Formats: sequence, C-alpha cells, structure tokens
Amino acid sequence: MPPGGFGGPPPPKPPRMPVLSSPSAVRASLLNASGLGAGYAYLRQWPFFAAAVAVTAGLLVTAAVLGAADNLLVWAPVLLAWFAAAAVHGLFAGRSRDERALTRGEQPARNRAALLTAGGLVLVMAASVAGVWQAGEWRLRVADAAHARGECGPSEAVAAYGSVEDLFQLSFSPSLMSRARAGAEACALLERAQGDVASGDFGQALDSYSAYFAHGSSRWEDTDGEIADIHFSYAADLAATAEEGFDGEVTEEYRESMRQAHEVYSVIPVDYAGTEAAGDVPAALAELYGTGTAEYAAENWCAAFDQIDLFNDLSWEGAPEIADRLAEERPDAAFNCGWEHVEEGRFDPAETMVALLGDEYPDHEADEVERMVVHIGAGRVEAEMDTLTTIGEVDFAPEPTGGSGNGMTVLEITNNTPYEMRFLYVGPDRVHDEVVTEACEECETYSSPPTGNSCFDNGEVMRLELEPGEYRVLLTSNEGFFGAAPLHGTVDFGAGDLYESCYFITE
Repeated sequence: MPPGGFGGPPPPKPPRMPVLSSPSAVRASLLNASGLGAGYAYLRQWPFFAAAVAVTAGLLVTAAVLGAADNLLVWAPVLLAWFAAAAVHGLFAGRSRDERALTRGEQPARNRAALLTAGGLVLVMAASVAGVWQAGEWRLRVADAAHARGECGPSEAVAAYGSVEDLFQLSFSPSLMSRARAGAEACALLERAQGDVASGDFGQALDSYSAYFAHGSSRWEDTDGEIADIHFSYAADLAATAEEGFDGEVTEEYRESMRQAHEVYSVIPVDYAGTEAAGDVPAALAELYGTGTAEYAAENWCAAFDQIDLFNDLSWEGAPEIADRLAEERPDAAFNCGWEHVEEGRFDPAETMVALLGDEYPDHEADEVERMVVHIGAGRVEAEMDTLTTIGEVDFAPEPTGGSGNGMTVLEITNNTPYEMRFLYVGPDRVHDEVVTEACEECETYSSPPTGNSCFDNGEVMRLELEPGEYRVLLTSNEGFFGAAPLHGTVDFGAGDLYESCYFITE
C-alpha cells in the first residue's frame, strides 16, 4: 500500500498551455475587447459578463455626465485601459477553460464565429461612437440654421446649442463642443443686440451688433437692411434728444448730438446702399437741419447763428439743398445777431459778427455792416461815459458865444489844466469820437475859479467841427476819474453856432 493512505495515485496536474495558443483565450480576449463582456458570455461566465456590462455602462454614463468630449485626454485612456484590462482577463479566463477541457481529455473548440462576432462588436462600438458624433453634428447644423435666421431665443438656437453640449459628450469630439459653445456665445450677442433694439437703445444696439459681427461664429446676415434701420433710428433719437434738451443755448452736448446724428445719417447711403433707410436719408438730413436751426425761423438770431454754425463745416452731399440754405441763412443770422448784440450792449460779440461777415461774406449788407461798426463804436463811447460818471458829474450845458461862419457847429475848448483833456461825444446817426487834447505844461490847478477871461490866456485849444444836432458829451481829464467830476450832459448844437469854453480844475 503506498505511503500516505489508501486509494490510488493522486490525479495528474492539468497541463499548462501558453495563453496565445489557447483558442478560447484568444476568442474571449477579442470578444472582451469590445467592453461589452462578450468574452465572458462566450465562456458562460455570467457573473463576470454582468459585471463587465455594468462597468462599461457606468463608465459611459459617467463620461457623458462629466464631459468625455471636453476631457478627451482623461476619458479616452480610461476607457481604453478598461477595454484592455477586460481583454487581458479574457485571455486568462479562456486559457483556464481550455486547460479544464484538456484535463477532461477534450480538445478545445475552434469556433470561427466567435472571431467574427468579436470583429462585429468592435465595429458596432465604433459605429455607435460615430453615430453619436454625427447626431451631434446634425444637431449643431439645426442650431446654426436657427441662428442664421436670427432665432436665438432660449427655446430656439440657444437651446439647440446647449443640447449639443449636454447630450453628445460621447461623440468624443472636442471640436463639436467648442463649435457649439462658440455658436451659443455668438447667438447670445445677437440676442442682446436684438434686445437693445427692442428697448430703443439704438446706440448700444449698434455696439452690440458690431461685437456680434466681429465674433468668429456669427451666422446671421443683415439681408433686409435691419442694421441700416437701426442707424436711422439712432440718428433720429439723437436729434430728438438734443431738441428736447435745448433751452435756447447751443451747449457742447447739443452740438455733439446734432453733429453725431448728421454723421450717422451720412454713413447709411455709403455703407448700406440700396436699403430703404438709405433712400430716406435726404429727407432726414433736411429735417435734421430744420430741427437743428429752429431758432432761425423764430428770429432768435444769436441762438440761430450758433445752431447754423454747428452745421456749417459738415458735408451735405446727401442733401445738396442744405448747402444752399447755409450760404443764405448763416450770414443773415450773423448780421442780425450782430445788431442784437449792439442793441443789448454786448460789443465784443458784435465785433465778432462784424469780423466774420467781413472775412467770409464781404458782400452781405456791406453798407449796413459799416453802420453796425459805427453803432458799436458809439456804444463803447457811451459805455465809457457811463463809467466815468459813476463818481458823479457836473452838468455840461454850453451856450453859443458867436457864429461859426458856416453851417457847421464849432466847439473851441481851452485845456487850462496840467493834464490831458478828454472830450467824448455821441451824436446824430451815432457819430462819435474821443478827442484828447495835450496838457498845458504852464498851467496849474486853481485854488479858486479864474476870473474874467483869464482862463483863456493859457492852455491848449481843442477845435472841433460837428454836424448840428443833439449830442451826448462828456469833458474830463485823464486824472478826472480820481479827481474832479466830469462835465456831462446832452446838448442840442445849433447850425452855425460857435461854442467857446475853458476847462480848468480847482483843488
């Protein structure tokens, strides 16, 4: 009896065969390479089959949720590693089956159908991925088509772009995801621009449309002149806002709004030729000019000139008749504004109008412009008189002392003071002047008024011939503002009269 107990000899160990020479190992490995656990089904190892299917399904669901296409370098290696692990495990599971068959004295089955099935499963998996990818591409084309129609609402193109990103991660296509996101970004810009138009914010709408068209994934095209209409509405809005805020003074804000409205109108025929808005531009420019120069019709001349002047250096190719109106109305407004300034005692701006007329419109009311110059000078002389009499005045009412020898009025005033004597006058037709007579070097300030005609013995004599009529006159010295009150009054000088007087100063 053999040592170690009763019975026959121990059973022989099953032969170990190389893995790659095992038919079942190769078939199980190739079938498992699909990731569907088909090798385990072939080996009838149902627990492993169920586990393999669950792992593959779990990985795919997780990949879809976490973004396989966005994280391709993560999920592609993970899935390939799992498929490779299943294939390797299938090799060893298949070899174990063949070894058991050999132990039983059986030969391992050689079934070519398993190889064909393995190839078919790989093709099915590849076709599934390609199908998901092509479905995503189709969905992206649907989104792009809605986008091109301008339908970018939450239930339109934006939703379609979002569905590409949410539902087609298993396409494993980063390009598909990036194009869907770029389309959604562009669509959001277009929707924002459309919202700006709906709210009447045309300036912002133009900026929004500019940002949209600059986006690389913009699809919508302005085929019906919508952008031209927005420009048109924006210009009209600028003009209306400026008009509402106008209170009689051309402010910088008013000027900028009107000039910008003109600029926007002028762009439309150039950039959007053939649109309905381009055809409406000439009438709109004429209306803009009429609105912007409303003070001219109201004969508020200085405000009218400021309004007209802001349009003067602009191009009016789109409305040539405005250039003709400018050539007529601008000098007329300047002329009347000059007189308005004169009448209200604003001589500096009046002189500005005179200078403009002389430089740019020398033939416009030339005689009347010269008369305006006279009135400006007379106004300045009277303003000086008003200043000199603020310290007080002495009534100046000279009487005729003889005849002038002609039809003129002659004034002879002796300056018996050690200071220059100033004689200012404004007379008929605003004739005016200021005459300065030199100081008398030998004369002194009197302690009491001179007696008789002694005042005439010394001094410098001013002799002046004037047309007869009523004059406002003032006589003082250059030191008079700080010393003696000036002689001031209104005198009706008669024709042929001689007026002789002597000017002196007492302490």
